[in-house]
Amino acid sequence: MRHIYSTVAFAFVALVFADYQTVNNDIGNISTLITTLDNDAKAVTSGVAGLPGALQVEVDAVALDKRIRTGLSDAQSSDAFGATGSLTIGLSLIALAPKITQTLNDVAAQNETFGELGIIVLSSLYQLKQDTDAFSAAVVAKLDALEAALAPSIVSGIDAAFESAIAAYK
Repeated sequence: MRHIYSTVAFAFVALVFADYQTVNNDIGNISTLITTLDNDAKAVTSGVAGLPGALQVEVDAVALDKRIRTGLSDAQSSDAFGATGSLTIGLSLIALAPKITQTLNDVAAQNETFGELGIIVLSSLYQLKQDTDAFSAAVVAKLDALEAALAPSIVSGIDAAFESAIAAYK
């Protein structure tokens, strides 16, 4: 009987640990998908020859948005991250922010290349911004006080990059 209680206690500790770890894994997956999106966006050429590349960018954006929504769900269902989890998540987000900004800058720079498909890019940018904002809010709500106090400056930088990219396609 004592063995059962210790097994249950260990499982509970592992489950709590998995919460912030799961969100951190989501951030890692988001980072990978952002790199893919950035590379594919920079490779798009104008005209009919660029259509397959432009469509691939849309596929990348959909995959990224799906992963962001998974991260949102994981963050919402998670307990507070605690000191270790908050630091881990905070550092991951600090590393991710410049990658997001660079990708959005690269997508904005391709606005003429996308041509008439720019409306699809604009739609994707709006959706990604909306879901990124929701994911950010869910993560910030689980951070300890120090990390939560620092997060708004990171989030505002990402929001500014989104606004700039969106403006390029309006």
